[in-house]
Amino acid sequence: MSGFCLGFYFLFLCGAVNAQSLEELAGLPPVLKGSSGLEFSKAGNIWTINDHGNPVLFQLSMDSFKITKTVHLRNKIKDWEDLSSDVEGNFYVGDFGNNRNNRKDLKIYKIPNPDSITTTTYNPEVIRFELSDQSLFPPPKGKHEFDIEAMVHYNGNLYLFSKSRGEPFKGKVKLYKLSDQPGEQTAVLIDSTFTGEGLMLENWITGATLISDKNILALLSHNKIFFYSCFEGDQFFKGKLTIFDLGHFSQKEAIDFDVESGQFFITDELTRGLIGGKIYKLALPKGLDNCN
Repeated sequence: MSGFCLGFYFLFLCGAVNAQSLEELAGLPPVLKGSSGLEFSKAGNIWTINDHGNPVLFQLSMDSFKITKTVHLRNKIKDWEDLSSDVEGNFYVGDFGNNRNNRKDLKIYKIPNPDSITTTTYNPEVIRFELSDQSLFPPPKGKHEFDIEAMVHYNGNLYLFSKSRGEPFKGKVKLYKLSDQPGEQTAVLIDSTFTGEGLMLENWITGATLISDKNILALLSHNKIFFYSCFEGDQFFKGKLTIFDLGHFSQKEAIDFDVESGQFFITDELTRGLIGGKIYKLALPKGLDNCN
């Protein structure tokens, strides 16, 4: 509760959104008050999900951001948190939110490009997985490092980024890797980094997107984007770190990059019926791919 109040106060300190950075586009339809993942299809259509409620993917129009299509999955939502896609156009839905750090049923649903699905419901393939470094459910509060809200796809694998809830907060982000093939798997811890020991809401990770042809990874928090660039392969945290302050505080949960427009799109959840519930865009900051 105190963390939210600090964030709420910060919103008013910041004032209006900086028109040269984050641009507000529209309010989301009321049914999307929990928007927690964004992904562009190969045809340039934008899709989103709610973190709780019905297991539905929503396609939005690019002019008014109204719902133009829905795909219902034949599954129950526990805590959907992010969307990603591969070069073939398959989508991955991450049901791995783990606020209490006690889940033993982490899943990722795999479906074909939702643009191509013609039925109202679809039965997805399922990747069931465990985390290689978790043995206690839950661990002690100081080790609550197993919540996940961010995912990207790269070269046949899925990469998951943890959202630290440890007390005291140290800004630790763990990177896990697993195959994109359905079945039982272990997500292997391959690296970690630190975003900062400041306010939790400003430094924990709630969404991710990868611009693979530019070697740029974007990790989202409530008021920042942590850009990693100039890395090789999947050595994301070995790259150059650039922290971009959005000049705006809200419960931002989803981010994706639109190749056609060269813009990031971001959504936030509607908090207490007052803040958020909107979609924004941000131009790709200059110089991220300058590796000299």
